[in-house]
Amino acid sequence: MGKNITRRDLLNGMALSLAGATIASKTVLADTITHANRSTIKGNAAGGQQCLPDDYYPPLKNGIRGSHKGSFEVAHDLAWRGNRPRQYEDSGEEYDLVVVGAGISGLAAAYFYQKHSGGNQKILLLDNHDDFGGHAKRNEFHSQGNMLLGFGGSQNLEHSDNYSVVSRELLEELGVDFEKLRQAMDPEFALAKMDKPIGMFLETDTSANIVAGEWFSAGLGFGDYKSLLKKLDLPEDETTRLMSFYGGDKDYLDGLSLTEKLEYIKTTAYNDYLKDKVGLTNQALALFDTFLRANYAVGGDCLSVTEALMSGAPGLRSLGWLGHLGVKLTVDPKNLYEAKYFPDGNASIARLLVRKLIPGVASGNDMFDIATAKFDYKKLDQPDSLVKLRLNSTAVHVQNLSDNQVAVSYVDKSNGKEGGAAQRNITVKAKRCILACYNGIIPHLCPELPESQKENLKYGVKCPLVYVNVLLRDGAVINKAGAKMFNCPDSHYDWVATAPLTAIGDYSAKVVDGQPAVLFMSKTPPPQRDGDNPQQTARDLLRLGRYKLYTTPFSEYEANVRQQLNAMFGPYGFDADRDIEAITVNRWSHGYAYQYMDLFDPEWPAGEAPHELGRKPFGNITIANSDSEAYAYVDGAIDAAWRAVKEQLLK
Repeated sequence: MGKNITRRDLLNGMALSLAGATIASKTVLADTITHANRSTIKGNAAGGQQCLPDDYYPPLKNGIRGSHKGSFEVAHDLAWRGNRPRQYEDSGEEYDLVVVGAGISGLAAAYFYQKHSGGNQKILLLDNHDDFGGHAKRNEFHSQGNMLLGFGGSQNLEHSDNYSVVSRELLEELGVDFEKLRQAMDPEFALAKMDKPIGMFLETDTSANIVAGEWFSAGLGFGDYKSLLKKLDLPEDETTRLMSFYGGDKDYLDGLSLTEKLEYIKTTAYNDYLKDKVGLTNQALALFDTFLRANYAVGGDCLSVTEALMSGAPGLRSLGWLGHLGVKLTVDPKNLYEAKYFPDGNASIARLLVRKLIPGVASGNDMFDIATAKFDYKKLDQPDSLVKLRLNSTAVHVQNLSDNQVAVSYVDKSNGKEGGAAQRNITVKAKRCILACYNGIIPHLCPELPESQKENLKYGVKCPLVYVNVLLRDGAVINKAGAKMFNCPDSHYDWVATAPLTAIGDYSAKVVDGQPAVLFMSKTPPPQRDGDNPQQTARDLLRLGRYKLYTTPFSEYEANVRQQLNAMFGPYGFDADRDIEAITVNRWSHGYAYQYMDLFDPEWPAGEAPHELGRKPFGNITIANSDSEAYAYVDGAIDAAWRAVKEQLLK
């Protein structure tokens, strides 16, 4: 699901750059590694070049993706136990820039650095995953002579008219035409247009059925919301309370002054408001949690009334004249929200960046050919390329040297089997380094950082997510259900939708009877707050959700997919054992960047929030990622990349 643009208002005014780099340690590399890890460095004339197999093409892989086996073990050993390799091969390679992390922020940083440094810089990108793009992951399927695409992580371009000049110009330089991308999408694709009908799938003790309608606008009191609510199998008194809540028949904060109302909605959990003021029960609360979890990975027990309403949850009119005025001034029921989707989500942005950085990797030159462009992963790391990208390579130590260089040590598992032990431990040198990995690992990569900066880097906890793509042999069942997107309160997966219905270039995306189709399903694993533990924060819940995610085997994800799709579409003739052809589970233990929450985070003065203090340059090392902006969006990742590059170029 998309995040509401009004979250951006909380971040306006935060500085894009920070002054004053921390003075680097003057200890030489060999001495520091020996002191910290009792390690030594060995020479290796062969360098660090990777040789990937001819058939290497990770987008085709099914099963567990995202944080897949082989991508996290080295980092966990470092972060949890402080273990690094004892020996490294000195590759003999020297670069102008090494970028740790080949997600959108890392790729954008490489692009900006090359563009503003003359175009002849030697750049190395390292990524711990077996594919580039970070969370912008492409899931690709082939069935019945058709290629079908889905997004495995970063989804869309939201509210692009509000992008910074830097972000918009970069995307346009890559060949993105925003208006033509909008026109390429099916107008009925509800993930991109929330004024379209969606199906509400509600399982109760007595029934399980889909009620299709314009539920997003209904929550704001538009349309025949009463008829929609009556179709849900809820107790009559609960339905009556929901009708009043949606329509704003009463002011549930009557008696409070305007100042008191504003204070209440900022300091009170949405669920507490629904229970204490509106009188709703847990069964009704579940109707709204899916909206909130799509944005924050936690629900109405953790979000203020303000945050919930900003995220699109129902009930704005329930605030009396204040809410009715807000609806009148800010809400157009026929234009509630719009986002732009490539067929594989923002994986297309990552592919456009890689193709620009390493032209020989794929043919083509704009967004119209990127969906079907054939990428040759062997070309990612060639001796004669200015820009090289090494996959399956986890950085373990990044250190400023006394000769104004940076040493980057990493573990390369590209020659071993997935999750296997075969690896090379390699050190390269560079004039500069940009860390475009997530904030939480940086204190372990750079143990020489000041302790206060480490603590600030650790403050935010990334949101764990599960994004599943399911290949169906026949899309007819979706058409029979009467919607292309389904809200599923109290089900295992919160949302079910078709993969992006974007027809662009030679790629066509439609749901046609008798033809295969891809369904997207999402889940956020953090539990609800423990009512007996008032000190528990949203960050605590995100950590619990991450643990749950890692300890869940593929078989359990798969079983839940089959059970839920049978319950939803069984009445239309669907049978999971017969009709599911493939399942890809994108497991993101470190998903969205943490965004500050009213109930748990103070309002820091400008420049003093943890993400701002944590991203300070450290010698020749700067930081670029969405965490460093406390903003989980594509433009946030790009803006962070530009800030980190500026900090390097202004040295």
